[in-house]
Amino acid sequence: MIMIKQHYNKSLAWLEKNRFPVLLLSTLLTLILPAFFGDGPLSELIFVITLSVLFIQSSVVADVRKSRKLLIRGMVISMMVLIWLKPAGYDSVYTDLVKLAFIVAFFIFIVTFLIRFISKSKTVNVNVLITSINIYLLAGIIGASLCLAFYQVYPDAYNFPAYIEHPVFAHFLYYSFITMSTVGYGDITPRIPETQTLAYLLSISGQLYVAIIIAFLIGKMLMQGDQKKADKNNVTKD
Repeated sequence: MIMIKQHYNKSLAWLEKNRFPVLLLSTLLTLILPAFFGDGPLSELIFVITLSVLFIQSSVVADVRKSRKLLIRGMVISMMVLIWLKPAGYDSVYTDLVKLAFIVAFFIFIVTFLIRFISKSKTVNVNVLITSINIYLLAGIIGASLCLAFYQVYPDAYNFPAYIEHPVFAHFLYYSFITMSTVGYGDITPRIPETQTLAYLLSISGQLYVAIIIAFLIGKMLMQGDQKKADKNNVTKD
């Protein structure tokens, strides 16, 4: 029993130390793995599993006060129950919409925390670079959730190519990132004003984020270099 507790404590310490790289790995697995299992039940199951891991790791990364930790844990448990309803055989448009609303709200909170972490960081280290990438990837998941929500409400919200008979979350992930990067292949296109508006908001936010984060990181690196030179000059004078 003591050995199990020690192993558990070591695992928690390792996760805490490597929380940002593990979060990036969890996000990448959520984005990549389901694509290699087609668009059937197996793909849906893999996606639910990886998304559950992403929820848990996101709650680990979110270093908040104890009062808010209970709220975060409650949201994670609620979302995991909702996303596991469909693989369990319960499929409803209403539960899907509630699930997507939870996903959007939760990841907006996580992205807000990650942005605050970057802004407060005094140096540009590996964790800051990893977090900058992860914010973009999580923004893509938020965009995909919003697109899928519109599709659930308006079945004719998008034009799909002939090979997509039953759109799943992976298709909206693809569309979200293609739109954010302004590549725009044109295989999936918005049909109604609401989704067209969402499309250009995604493209604007994607381009602005890349421009702002690069400028921000370069600015921090220059300030970091100036600070090192100033410290070196002070040591030399002394």
